[in-house]
Amino acid sequence: MSREGKLQIEMAQLRYMLPRLSSRDDALSRLTGGIGARGPGETKLEIDKRRINDRLARLSKELENVGQQRYRRRTKRRKNDLPVLSLVGYTNAGKSTLLNTLTKSDILAEDKLFATLDPTSRRLRFPQDMEVILTDTVGFIRDLPRELMRAFMATLEELKEADLLVHVIDVSNPCYGDHIAVVEDVLRQLELENIAQLRLYNKIDKVADKDLIYNEV
Repeated sequence: MSREGKLQIEMAQLRYMLPRLSSRDDALSRLTGGIGARGPGETKLEIDKRRINDRLARLSKELENVGQQRYRRRTKRRKNDLPVLSLVGYTNAGKSTLLNTLTKSDILAEDKLFATLDPTSRRLRFPQDMEVILTDTVGFIRDLPRELMRAFMATLEELKEADLLVHVIDVSNPCYGDHIAVVEDVLRQLELENIAQLRLYNKIDKVADKDLIYNEV
């Protein structure tokens, strides 16, 4: 996992934790001030909240710096004038495995939520010396929490640079129709529905009744 991914995860965890801090023992912890980090009349709960907010501010600044570096990389890619193809899809649809296979890379590909936390880009050469930039992104899930949506916004921003969105669909999953709807809804929320899209039906080898899939798609 890259530095940016770790920062995003920590920020999401802290944002989730902050409103859920318990005040159960707060009355017992109130002091009149003293030496150390505790201010006059500060409770343990107030200290915890202050520390989390301070950490969130530092993380936000670090992510801002990383975002500027990412913008410079995108600008450099654009100067190369190569088309950008972005892989999108429900989590565990097989996007990272597809990128690894096409580009002969070794990007982390695991059967778990959010195995891909950062935009991962590789060059892909087609016959007749045609080259494109192929980018992997975080997998979507239904009802993505607001904290996580903000945390992974860096990955989602990459989609705005795409010339083509390749929607990878795991047709071996009985709920793949619902997964398609979730992905399309997220793309609408991000105002990306006007970018050209190509559906790629993946894992057909795991389907017993292939004719049923062929008829549905």
